[in-house]
Amino acid sequence: MARTTRNTRSRRTGSAGITPARAARTIRTSAQKALEAGVQAASGVRQSAVGAFDALVKQGAALEARSRRAAVAKAEKAREAACARAEEARTKTVEAVSHLEKVFEQRVSKAISKLGVPTTKDVKALSRQVAELQASVDRLHRARARAAR
Repeated sequence: MARTTRNTRSRRTGSAGITPARAARTIRTSAQKALEAGVQAASGVRQSAVGAFDALVKQGAALEARSRRAAVAKAEKAREAACARAEEARTKTVEAVSHLEKVFEQRVSKAISKLGVPTTKDVKALSRQVAELQASVDRLHRARARAAR
């Protein structure tokens, strides 16, 4: 029985001071506090989201810069390697062409000598001899012309 009395007594004192208007105000105040807490929480989440987004943007920019530098460095190395290979190929080509020119000249010289065609040396020697003979003939003509007078 004491239990029943106690429950009845606490109900009476608790419910005696609450009116419907007071209950509505309490509910309204509680709802307003809950709404304010929700708005503050949303604002905090928004600020932390903006901060997180800004941090991600900075990280992305740093990553892009590192990636760009790495790509440029690799491209430069590849360009240098390609230039080196091109220079090596050019050198080998020049050497091969020079060798082919020498072989061609040797074969042409052999063919010309087999045919009996005079070489440049032969033509120069003959030209020198002709010039000497012409000078000798001119001296003889002058000497005869003097003797005839």
